[in-house]
Amino acid sequence: MGKGVRLCITGSEVMNGFVLDKNTQFFASELYALGYELKESRVIHDDREQILRTWKEYRETGDIIVNSGGLGPTTDDLTVDLLCEWLGDTPVYEKHAEKRTRYFFERRARDQTRAISIETALRQARIPSRAQPIRNTVGLAPGIFIPEIPFIALPGFPDEIKSMWAETLGLIEAQGVERAATQIIPIWGVGESQLFSHLPEAPDITYGVHALPWGCRLFLRTAPGNGARLAELTAVIQAKFPGQSVADPLKEIVAHLKAEKLSLAVAESCTGGLAAKQITDLPGVSAVFKGGVVTYANEAKEALVGVDPEILRRHGAVSRECAAAMAEGAARALAADIAISFTGIAGPDGGSEAKPVGTVFIGMHDARSGITRVGKFLFPFGRERFRNASVACAFLAAWQYLQGDIPTVWPLSHYEAVSKKLT
Repeated sequence: MGKGVRLCITGSEVMNGFVLDKNTQFFASELYALGYELKESRVIHDDREQILRTWKEYRETGDIIVNSGGLGPTTDDLTVDLLCEWLGDTPVYEKHAEKRTRYFFERRARDQTRAISIETALRQARIPSRAQPIRNTVGLAPGIFIPEIPFIALPGFPDEIKSMWAETLGLIEAQGVERAATQIIPIWGVGESQLFSHLPEAPDITYGVHALPWGCRLFLRTAPGNGARLAELTAVIQAKFPGQSVADPLKEIVAHLKAEKLSLAVAESCTGGLAAKQITDLPGVSAVFKGGVVTYANEAKEALVGVDPEILRRHGAVSRECAAAMAEGAARALAADIAISFTGIAGPDGGSEAKPVGTVFIGMHDARSGITRVGKFLFPFGRERFRNASVACAFLAAWQYLQGDIPTVWPLSHYEAVSKKLT
């Protein structure tokens, strides 16, 4: 086996369950996508002996060591001191970090605590004297690179790690680690069994799979230099699922709306605001997103998006007719070009033989043409997965619709145009 990467996540708060370990997931996914092999990852307490023992074991392997955590200002932040102990080095202030730290605390700390705050805070501006700093543009503590091991130390905060990741990858790449040819293919709306029944036999390719909120993410890996074979296989797989292989349908929707100067709105019942939350998670979306309404009760559907009470009386809240009225009402109330609606039964109660738990009607109204389409789907996965699947399905169908040239692909093909005479 060639050289790889070994992770050490330090922090008693992580080991004790107070803080979720998101860093291993970030490192592992990023390294995999680039073809690097993550050999091992450990989460350990802020314990001197345990940390040093792990580092020494890792060094014996010859792999690159990436340590996350322990670069803060408190006495349980041990990384710099332990590195100096291990290497027979002394800590020094990194000039840029020291300047930023002093500025921050001299300007913003309270006068009566300033001296103590600065003295304590400057601990995070230290690096071993023969280390190379890694610039931290989000936090105060610099990262550390020890070329002779090689060893990389990063903070524990995910946002800080992400801001330092490009430079960190450059350091890893400079170590000359051989990388596998890797391809990641998202395929929405397809279960694992269905997906694997369509995969070509390929002894030289390693397949792996991970569930999307509604679908699968397929991982393909092969030997370095076999990229052409991987590209060929990727094209074959994507051709089997037209209109369903896209990295992020929502990002594509927003990009299309921005380019065409169109706007979007949502009306939600069973999804409880999840669609609006995911939309507003994207930076810059205010250019296209008018807003959303959570119309959980029938009274809210009537008052906020103008659903006719007669529709609710005759067809019920969970119906094709109600979904259409909600989408049209959201477009009208928020002056949006495109509106999406959700009404369904998340469970565990409330289902019937005609409308079992997991039933959802998803509406889509285009104010430009005046046409409303509604799809009926069944996601009997439990409340959380039901909501995630419903939102993912809606975004995929909306992306397909906005492409304009793939109207027959699933799930968009499952949508039917609804008459304006809804009552």
